[in-house]
Amino acid sequence: YAEIRRAWRSGDHVHLRLPMPVQRVECHSYTTENAGRVALRRGPLVYCVEGADNPGVDPRDVALPADGEWLAAWRPDLLGGVVALHGPAAVVAPGERWEGRLYRCIGRAERQLGVAARIELTAIPYYAWANRQPGPMQVWLRTEG
Repeated sequence: YAEIRRAWRSGDHVHLRLPMPVQRVECHSYTTENAGRVALRRGPLVYCVEGADNPGVDPRDVALPADGEWLAAWRPDLLGGVVALHGPAAVVAPGERWEGRLYRCIGRAERQLGVAARIELTAIPYYAWANRQPGPMQVWLRTEG
């Protein structure tokens, strides 16, 4: 909290600017489900990637580069008005060799995933997801490399 002591008069204003850069957050290493993944946070809000904002992209296939810059922008047209994040990502799909399979023995070729496309990704505050059509959503995103 902040305290301002003064004799207030009608028309006085206080302008407060708080830096809220977009940050990548990682889990404790004991949280194995999120190993190699990051979440996006801006200020106190955690963000998610929803299919509705990224047509044709399965959020499970998204990988964030280590050095991509994320920009925050007020979107009055989106979900009644939210700050959305926009930044670079890669789509790294599992590939045709997984079609219809849940498990497989790995060989050298299967370990290398190719980047199918570079995209501009949109993320929305986690509290705002599932307010449009049904679709996939992801908070913890893979990282490239």
